Amino acid sequence: MHTIRMGGGVVLFCACLMSFPTSGQNLVWKDTIMLVGLNHLADSGSLMIKFRITQDLEYAVTCSNILVINWKHDPNTNQVSLLQHVKYQSQFNNNRNLKISNSFVHDLGIQCFFDSISRFQPDENTLDTRLEFSLSKNFSFSAFSRLSTRLFNAYNYATGTSGTLCKTLNASFLTPLIWTMSAGFGWTVPRFVTLSVGLSSAKLTCVYNKVIFDQLKVSDYYGVPKDKNHIFEYGLSMHLLVDRDVSNRVHWNCDVLMFKNYKKPVDVVLNNLVGIRINKFLKTSIQTHLLYESAVSRHLQIENMFSVGFCFNL
Repeated sequence: MHTIRMGGGVVLFCACLMSFPTSGQNLVWKDTIMLVGLNHLADSGSLMIKFRITQDLEYAVTCSNILVINWKHDPNTNQVSLLQHVKYQSQFNNNRNLKISNSFVHDLGIQCFFDSISRFQPDENTLDTRLEFSLSKNFSFSAFSRLSTRLFNAYNYATGTSGTLCKTLNASFLTPLIWTMSAGFGWTVPRFVTLSVGLSSAKLTCVYNKVIFDQLKVSDYYGVPKDKNHIFEYGLSMHLLVDRDVSNRVHWNCDVLMFKNYKKPVDVVLNNLVGIRINKFLKTSIQTHLLYESAVSRHLQIENMFSVGFCFNL
């Protein structure tokens, strides 16, 4: 009798668990948090996924040859450089209608010229954040933010009247700091292209090192007047991102950001990268950086970079 009572108690306990709704416990598997109900353990085994987090890290060290055309800050000189590239991406989504993406790109090069001048170039650090709320299959509400600055000082070099080499500061950390933000609508083709149109956009340009005005002998720098340390602009924007594998060894990434102040010409920043993986750890790439900003130069500035070097992903 004692044994029968214990067995009946176990059956009654299990029946109570199955008759009342319960959400069980949160389980973590491969960066995914899943909500598993106890009643799912007895059926087909389907899982209710609450949200997913994915991460990717790419690191590369390459030797590069740079061809410069109409570049305002530097003389049109070919050079050889050692380039470090770091790209970290993370994505949060709830597998339904919400996705938050983050991307940090760090490019730092050490250039050596034939006249023994060495400098940090390129020195680009960009943090992108994108929020997408799906309205239909490929159409969504989107909010976008891009923050960019350099880390080290940059100089213009010239030969003085006495024949000595003189250098003039033309950029430094947070000088300038450019922050572009927008809210609007986006259209996405999965694993191929994302297009966002910012119906309400703004651009913040900050100048932390005020010495830059005296060094360059200018009254404004990137549109910021000498008596101020920042300028805030309103307008419209468009962001186009193509990120896809053309083949098993070729990857294409094209990033175009356009901002139109209501009273000024459009600003354009384009980065186009074609990477070719030779083997597991060797990679070659062709990168084009295009910049047009009327407050800096009336010319279209183009920088082309060809590189080959060591690369790995985590």
